Amino acid sequence: MRFEFIADEHVKVKTFLKKHEISKALLAKVKFAGGNILVNGQSQNAIYLLDIGDKVTVDIPSEKGFESLEAVDRELSIVYEDEHFLVLDKPAGVASIPSVNHSNTMANYVKAYYIRQDYENQQVHIVTRLDRDTSGLMLLQNMAMPMQDWISNCRKK
Repeated sequence: MRFEFIADEHVKVKTFLKKHEISKALLAKVKFAGGNILVNGQSQNAIYLLDIGDKVTVDIPSEKGFESLEAVDRELSIVYEDEHFLVLDKPAGVASIPSVNHSNTMANYVKAYYIRQDYENQQVHIVTRLDRDTSGLMLLQNMAMPMQDWISNCRKK
């Protein structure tokens, strides 16, 4: 996933990105898991000093799904999907996440869906988990954006 911004002040990259809801945890992931920070197309680190008008690009590394989560093919009732979120209509009687007692779960079905769609990020990130006997809408994120950042972004809108 890629985020692009234009610098509007003379600050360090990490300070600028914090104002755009890119957390320290996400920057660490960029640094240590194969992502990249570009300033005007050149690779830079988080302490690089920006000039006004610099184009800042943050490439978030893709995530592979947990190998221990088995992909189970089943039709999903998709209510909404974009590059950040997936909203599903979960039927009653299906657990959200695997446990000792449940292995055919929404998480298993979503992993199979991600594989079938050949999505770059195949890690399942459930935001709103519902109990097995509860039906309703489940929200999933398509990447590991820290929940605090996501909530902050929603409040601003």
